[in-house]
Amino acid sequence: MVVTRPTCDVWWATLSDVRPEHVALLNSVEHGRRERYVRTEDRDRFTLGVAMTRLALGPLLGLPPAMVPLTRACRDCGEPHGPPAVAGGPLLSVSHSGDRVAMALSAHGPVGVDVEECSRQLDNAIERHVLAPAESAAPDDRGIFAYWTRKEALVKATGDGLRAPMTEITVSPPDEPPRLIAWSGRADLVGRITMRSLEPGPGYAACLALIDQPGAEVCEHAAAELFR
Repeated sequence: MVVTRPTCDVWWATLSDVRPEHVALLNSVEHGRRERYVRTEDRDRFTLGVAMTRLALGPLLGLPPAMVPLTRACRDCGEPHGPPAVAGGPLLSVSHSGDRVAMALSAHGPVGVDVEECSRQLDNAIERHVLAPAESAAPDDRGIFAYWTRKEALVKATGDGLRAPMTEITVSPPDEPPRLIAWSGRADLVGRITMRSLEPGPGYAACLALIDQPGAEVCEHAAAELFR
């Protein structure tokens, strides 16, 4: 019997990648959301996330990218401001910070991705909102961003989002490969999570979390592969 190794693809874009044809891929709800952003860079980050998602899913679903049936229903209120999803299709996650936009796609199970720009100023109290009691204080801001991206990727993969306090999640320290060590009240997850550090480029930290995908092969791509 041939055992298929699970795979997860991650695409990276920068704000300079955005084109008018990417805006054309947005549906009416997405156009409305895009226009509510005040800053141009926020509109471009959102546009790139949608464009990458539709362009990656289109060939997999046998649909023109503009016809990919993305939904954004919030788990709490049902309004269309939640994370993107496609019914019956691969699971995906989008993140952006600074000049980077990431989109992760897996046909094998839940996925969460997070990227953070490490040069931005952190609040002095951020450690007590991020670190669990068993985690040592990070030596510098880059250490905090490592903890932060690991935990953000985890809560995106599980779908908990901001409902899960980061202080209840213990992960490996920044100088070790990412892994989930403990999650208060969620001991069952420890053996089900696969985590990978990503390569977003200098000045950024990024992490990927997968559920029930042991030994997954993670492939990172430039978004130019989708935009050709």
